[in-house]
Amino acid sequence: MAARKKREQRFTKEMQIKLLAIFAFVLLLLVILNLLIAYINAKSGEQYAKVVLSQQTYDSKTIPYRRGEILDRNGNILAKSDKVYNVVLDCKVINSSDDYIEPTIRAITSVFGLDEAEVRNRISSEETKNSQYQIVKYGISLEEKQAYDDYTDLSEERSLTQAQRTELENVQGIWFEEDYVRSYPMNNVACTVLGFANSLNDGIFGLEAYYDEILNGVDGREYGYLNSDRELQENIIEPENGHNVVSTIDVNIQQVVEKYIAQFEEENKNGPWEETQGHASKHTGVIVADPKTGEILAMATDKTFDLNDPQNLSGWYSEKDLEAMTDEEKSEALNEMWYNFCVSEAFELGSTYKPIVVASALDSGSITTNFGVTCNGYLQPVTEEDPINCTGIHGEETLGDVLKNSCNPGMMTIGMDMGVDIFCKYQDIFGFGKRTGIDLPNENSGALHGVNKMGIMELCTCSFGQGFTATMIQELAAFCAVVNGGYYYKPHVAKQILDENNSVVSNIEPLLISQPVSTKTSYQLRDYLEMVVTEGTATDAQIAGYDIGGKTGTAEKIPRGNGKYIISYIAAAPIDDPQVVVYAVIDEPNIENQEDGSYTKNLVKSIMQEILPYMGIYPTGELTEEEQQNLGMQVDREPETEMVAQYVYDEWGNIMYDETTWEPLTELVPVEVTESEYEADNVYGNVAPPTQSDDGTVDENQADAANPEEYIYE
Repeated sequence: MAARKKREQRFTKEMQIKLLAIFAFVLLLLVILNLLIAYINAKSGEQYAKVVLSQQTYDSKTIPYRRGEILDRNGNILAKSDKVYNVVLDCKVINSSDDYIEPTIRAITSVFGLDEAEVRNRISSEETKNSQYQIVKYGISLEEKQAYDDYTDLSEERSLTQAQRTELENVQGIWFEEDYVRSYPMNNVACTVLGFANSLNDGIFGLEAYYDEILNGVDGREYGYLNSDRELQENIIEPENGHNVVSTIDVNIQQVVEKYIAQFEEENKNGPWEETQGHASKHTGVIVADPKTGEILAMATDKTFDLNDPQNLSGWYSEKDLEAMTDEEKSEALNEMWYNFCVSEAFELGSTYKPIVVASALDSGSITTNFGVTCNGYLQPVTEEDPINCTGIHGEETLGDVLKNSCNPGMMTIGMDMGVDIFCKYQDIFGFGKRTGIDLPNENSGALHGVNKMGIMELCTCSFGQGFTATMIQELAAFCAVVNGGYYYKPHVAKQILDENNSVVSNIEPLLISQPVSTKTSYQLRDYLEMVVTEGTATDAQIAGYDIGGKTGTAEKIPRGNGKYIISYIAAAPIDDPQVVVYAVIDEPNIENQEDGSYTKNLVKSIMQEILPYMGIYPTGELTEEEQQNLGMQVDREPETEMVAQYVYDEWGNIMYDETTWEPLTELVPVEVTESEYEADNVYGNVAPPTQSDDGTVDENQADAANPEEYIYE
């Protein structure tokens, strides 16, 4: 077989050109890439180098922001964040030399009082010996940190031996991490309104929770890296501190309210009801508000706790009870203690709702001011149902009498005159069955029947405040609209938002939601509410010199007939131009007869007597001296005088004498009696009479007052 001829392979000129072109193109790309790298290096090389180096030897730490303060309307601090320091050990650094261990342990235990065995274990144990972040003490003060700085001070001004300097130079691996701790300077004041923040700056309840995002800021950061010369470089992004919240609360009014709630609690904690033994009620709540703006001036309940120690239940449970509690039971107990009854609890209002019904009936035209009714002591709205009793037999009544006497048959008649549609319409207009939108968390909306579920019987019971539920804040907002001219304002607890330099970020202006009733109707209701205080069920709540309008309330709790009630009283002053409304509710008072409404009336009266003069609301009527003293007012008395014998002096200051007897002339003059009893040893007042010589003549020197230092003063 003939050998196959080998195929000739040729590297043609065309192929050479193509290869050269590819090589040139790649070379060009490399040149361009190098030029680009050179350009980037010239322009931003340092920046990128830092990034690369920081990735190789990266170190960073968080710089915490300061949570904003909460203040009362007068600038008093209610909540603040204080800077503290966490003591951190860098165990890796400490273990890098045997010379560092003992001096560091001695320094940290002697300055901060830490347990030596615990510190030594942190440094040497397998789990932590290479850790660079071991917190050994949380939240030390600036003073404690300064004590450490003083201990380790190596300045030339400090007199140290060489051994001491060597010892301190070997104190290594201790550093301080900045942090903030939330504190409440007034402890338990306004605790259910403020709420509190935990160590993670999460707001828990109250304003702390509602304005959490505004109070919180943004953490800063400190980045550390080694440069090409292995020198530590730092880049710091400063934190953004939180904004401050100025509340509408007046701490002086708040403390007055809390004082009288505590007094009621102390006086009635040993009452007859087993369910509330040790406490005066199941719940007690008081709200003070400006009816013309919706601003809450004070809000308090009987559930007080220390905001600086909010998980301490010792004020509400014995040590034995606490030991027996499971974790779940403790959690429930804490939530009950932190619970704000004023916004979170819905209950049957009782007769404090009657002014809203009367205002609605007048405004809708369902009745007129000429309305009249006869009260026989009961009314049977539905034949198949039992009659509903009244508190008495009131006979012929005007519209004002119905409110004055808190007459249930009169109110049921008004409700039936309105009809279901109009009644439900005005419940909605006055904000019942929906949240007011107050700037506090966990607001309850209450529960209504609604048009389709309300029959005649339901209409009648609702007309006197039973058969539906509402909150204190709903009733307060509606009542304010009834007395302030007919305007419904959204209740609110915050007034301003400030930045960390106290410059105004935003003002929270009063928000007018609606006008449920006319100004004419509002003025008419003021007259009726004044009758309640001057002639009706709240006469014992009168305050001398003040024109006050109010309404009492008593609601029987479900199941009916168990003897348990909610009592309440709401009042406005002065009623002809209301500046303040005070509303008190006591749920199941620990008293023999829970229907006794005197407790809420006394509570509101005591609060009003103290806060009205403070608010610059002064009496307009005549007051006795005792009444002025009870109101804390200065009593102006006519000065008391008595007639006292005094010498008679001539125009030169000389004592004048009778020309016949040479006895000094005296006269009776009125002298003002001071608090110290006026005493005179003789008829000449406090000056001894001049002495006579043996011959009966008067010493001329004394007569001419030549030696006044010889006069005797007592």
